Amino acid sequence: MASSFKFAPLATSSSSSAGAKSAARSGVDRLYAMLERGNVVVLTGAGISTDSGIPDYRSPTGSYSVGHKPMLHSEFVSSEANRKRYWLRSMFGYGAFQASQPNDGHRAISELQRRGIVDSVITQNVDRLHQKAGSESVLEIHGHLSSVGCLSCGANHDRAEYQDLLRTQNAEWVKHHLQLSIDDLDFADIRADGDANIAHDDLTDFSVPACSVCKQGVLKPNVVFFGGSLDPSIREAALKRVTEPNVNSLLVVGSSLSTWSALRLARAAKDQGKDLGILNIGPTRADDIADFLCPENITKALQDAILPLCSSRA
Repeated sequence: MASSFKFAPLATSSSSSAGAKSAARSGVDRLYAMLERGNVVVLTGAGISTDSGIPDYRSPTGSYSVGHKPMLHSEFVSSEANRKRYWLRSMFGYGAFQASQPNDGHRAISELQRRGIVDSVITQNVDRLHQKAGSESVLEIHGHLSSVGCLSCGANHDRAEYQDLLRTQNAEWVKHHLQLSIDDLDFADIRADGDANIAHDDLTDFSVPACSVCKQGVLKPNVVFFGGSLDPSIREAALKRVTEPNVNSLLVVGSSLSTWSALRLARAAKDQGKDLGILNIGPTRADDIADFLCPENITKALQDAILPLCSSRA
């Protein structure tokens, strides 16, 4: 019986050269072979979420390419002005970011996990789209945007509730300085970090609510900002997942592996004799050690590799 798992149809380009098509086909074939063998750990980056409307960082249309400079950890913790700038932009971008939905790439990985082909998912992303797609035990090495934590007392707060506080306390500020209604917050084009590009320099009267538990602590989203450090327990858990004896392969999906937290996992897997496959349109820092590269649209490549796989195992 054929698999009930289906993808939405994708448009294909007729302008690709024969050589490029052949290389992509070879990559998809190698991807299929890796998945057919099973016991795969998947490591995902921002590239898997672009088909959900969330920009990546380093592609030609990504956040970096259009001039976005992400908030550094040191900038956030050391400056009230920087925190106000961050929370203004986050207040505008949060609605659209939170409303984003998983695409066929996320659903494919969830299906592979359900069928026992993918052992586990590690992600650099903070959007929780893997969980929305049904993946379980997702290890978020850079945290997530669904909660905020107090840097003083350690209390955690729901991000949606904090959004309501930001909106309530800054409704008049938005009306006065931006000539917008507070209900217009979700119009903004989001960036890879989940914030929006809002150009306004006078943030003197912008209100950033303090921790409601200790009444004074600075609240920070529970993500690892650039320049920040991974939780040691998360770092060790990720290394353990990619080096487990039963794991055959590590598949990198939509990541350039530019951060050491991700590149470390690719190198560790290879050091332990695991196969390394990379499904990413652009170059990565591990191309030279990869067993194969698949420079293909992520959703389309997963569709091409997984549909026959699901049918054969139905």
